[in-house]
Amino acid sequence: EILLNKLPSNSWLIDEEIKFVKQLNGYISINEDLENVKELIAELSEIREREKQNNIEERRLIKRALFTNAIVTYARCFNFTKKDGRNSIDITLIKKDFPTQKEFEINDLIRFHKYIMEYRNTFISHADKNIYETDKAHIEFEYDGQTLNSIFSHYSIKVFSFDEVQLKNFSILTNVLLLKVDQKRRLLIEKVKNEIGNEKLLEIGLGISKKN
Repeated sequence: EILLNKLPSNSWLIDEEIKFVKQLNGYISINEDLENVKELIAELSEIREREKQNNIEERRLIKRALFTNAIVTYARCFNFTKKDGRNSIDITLIKKDFPTQKEFEINDLIRFHKYIMEYRNTFISHADKNIYETDKAHIEFEYDGQTLNSIFSHYSIKVFSFDEVQLKNFSILTNVLLLKVDQKRRLLIEKVKNEIGNEKLLEIGLGISKKN
């Protein structure tokens, strides 16, 4: 209902029963996720740059939220879903027709992709044994010359950040995927147009124009 209310009056919402439309909508959704990841990375980079300039850490909670959201949203594009869920993409998508670059290699991006997916699957979304966190109890002893006291405490170390090189790799990887997903989207638009046919499009367009 919200979608229909926001839809421009001169528009026709394409039925997903038409061939290729559901797939097209899936790539539109993936594109939106990757755009969101791009914004999250940019915000993290801005915070890091300010910290570097001011030589002080800031907004730790915000950085953790941005970092976690970026990883979960990115990984969502590659996760297979149950029946009738949206389509997913595969990292091999970026291998095809990949341009020659001096600054980075395609294999570097694929390794970083695998790093992100492992990070998400073992730490962010699950509690598997991993190298990104440690939580350990310890005992602190205090002796005042007469009495020995023991206090149970703990320490926690968790990785919720990227270094500058990783942030750059994440940005490059996301931008390359955006280009590839957009290519898929454009191809599917042509397929949907051909599936509907010019005659049907003309009939629908004229009908909507008369109502407006």
